[in-house]
Amino acid sequence: HRAELKLARVAVDVERARDLEAEVKKRLRPLAIQATAAERAEKLRAEIGAVRARIAQLELAAVEERRSSAEERREAATLARNRTGKELEALLGERDRVEGELVGAAGGREEATAALYRLKSAAERLEHRRESAQALAARLRADPPPVRSAERERLLEEARLGRERLGALERTLAELEGLPPAARVLAERGQRLVLSSLEVDAGDERAVAAALGWRAAAVVADDAQAALDYLEQARAAGLGNLGVVIGGTRPEAPIVEKDDLLRATELSVTREGFAFDPARGELWYAGEAAEAVLLELEARRRALEAEIAELDASAERATTQAPVLDERPAELAEALVGSLAEALKDAIRFEPSLGARADARGERARQLGEELRELGAQEAELRRAASEAGERSSAIDVELATLAAETKELERRMREAGAEPAEGDDPEELADKLARLERRREALGSVNPLAKEEYEREKERLTELRVQRSDLEESLKELEALRNELADTVERRFEETFAAVRDHFQEVAATLFPGGEGRLRLTEPELQGEDEDTEPGIEIELRPAGKKVTRLSLLSGGEKALGAISFLFALFLARPHPFYLLDEVEAALDDANIGRFVALLRRYSEEAQFIVITHQKKTMEAADILYGVTMGADGISQIVSRRLPREAVAA
Repeated sequence: HRAELKLARVAVDVERARDLEAEVKKRLRPLAIQATAAERAEKLRAEIGAVRARIAQLELAAVEERRSSAEERREAATLARNRTGKELEALLGERDRVEGELVGAAGGREEATAALYRLKSAAERLEHRRESAQALAARLRADPPPVRSAERERLLEEARLGRERLGALERTLAELEGLPPAARVLAERGQRLVLSSLEVDAGDERAVAAALGWRAAAVVADDAQAALDYLEQARAAGLGNLGVVIGGTRPEAPIVEKDDLLRATELSVTREGFAFDPARGELWYAGEAAEAVLLELEARRRALEAEIAELDASAERATTQAPVLDERPAELAEALVGSLAEALKDAIRFEPSLGARADARGERARQLGEELRELGAQEAELRRAASEAGERSSAIDVELATLAAETKELERRMREAGAEPAEGDDPEELADKLARLERRREALGSVNPLAKEEYEREKERLTELRVQRSDLEESLKELEALRNELADTVERRFEETFAAVRDHFQEVAATLFPGGEGRLRLTEPELQGEDEDTEPGIEIELRPAGKKVTRLSLLSGGEKALGAISFLFALFLARPHPFYLLDEVEAALDDANIGRFVALLRRYSEEAQFIVITHQKKTMEAADILYGVTMGADGISQIVSRRLPREAVAA
């Protein structure tokens, strides 16, 4: 029966495999079409990739050429920038040299300014004293009074001072000739100095100098912007500190009383040259400061010591000859006028020479300034060229970075193309070919890129299903053959066994039913009124003594028990075993039939052992060994055994 079930399951598996095979075949046809389209699309994609790779290769070559050109231009720009830098460095050195020449002259700025101012002041003072001497000589000629000793000394002192100032003017002129170029530049600018812009009344020079102080050497500017320009030029030339006065008109100040001078919060001066500066808390005399400067200049000219000594000797002679001089005041006055006139002539004679030389030095300073401006223009041009070269270099760097990005993009496109570049060098032909391939690719429509894989997978599955179906069919055939063989074997063995059992049953039944008989018969199901699933069977027929043959179901309980015992012993005898276990098979038998049962056990006890579970005493008496189960007073089961003597068993 199990073989039939297994055979049925295998047949079902075969049918299922056939259905799956048919289903896979049905899906395989459209997949084959899609796989063909996908294969064509793959070929077109490969061709398109090859064309694109070639186009990218050509573009990459063009980009490489552009990058090479850009690198050459960058190298040229770098060389130009380096060359411009060297030229600029040389120009800056030249500018430093010119500025150094101007800086070297910065120390003589105030000295040159003071020299010009002293020259003008000395000429004015000489003119003033000459006029005073002329007036005095006129008075003496008109009314010659006796000349006092003090007046004589004053005239001699003025004559000596005149010569000293004349010598100072000569020394100043010599010093101006030896000043550096920067002083000449300032001399050129002397026309813009504060003192050159003032008109000072005779006798007020010291007061004006004391009032102006540092402003006497300052530069006059029209407005604040011009002042800033002068300061910037002075800083660039390295001239140190430079005073600048911005022009303007102030309202008239009220007349200041003498007592208010000491309470003034600003610088106060007198006509005689005395000045009070509250910031310093002291009075000082401008005239003495000017004389100190003149004496310092005088000390530099050692060659005039002889002249000074001669003047001192003349003064001594004048002192010793005072009586004679008292008699000649008019002549002395005339001599003083002549001396002052000579000094004034010398001063007037020196002033044009000093001005001419100052103009010459100013022209040199102007030339240096022009050269400095030209150097500044050249510097600006070089800086502009260097800046332009730097900008070009930066632009080239940006271009190179862009080209590097384009190179990476083209290389990425070539990698994505995944194909060898196509042949051909004409970009237009490659573009046309690419357009044709893309149109063919679009004509295919949407393509399942996995169709080929699915087709191969389904095809492989179909092959596997075919193999499985073939295996199942082979297995089914083998099972059917095995079933037939097994059926034949079973039938053969059943017939052999049934014949043996039938013979032994007749023998045993004759023992248990004395005078009677028993037999076994195969039964076939009737076609009518029987279930189709009814299988053939074995029917036991017994005929006790004095009765008709009847079925087992129609016998009494004891007869049924004897019939069953007969069938069991027939099976035992047909297939002998070492021992047999019987569980109360004789329970329904009476004592007579139990005796027959015991006789049957004794008959075959030589061939096998029988283990019988029973409650019948007669059966127990026939046993060799008795095993009993009993329960004691404590409720615990116990097994007891007893071996019966052989003589008792035989009895």
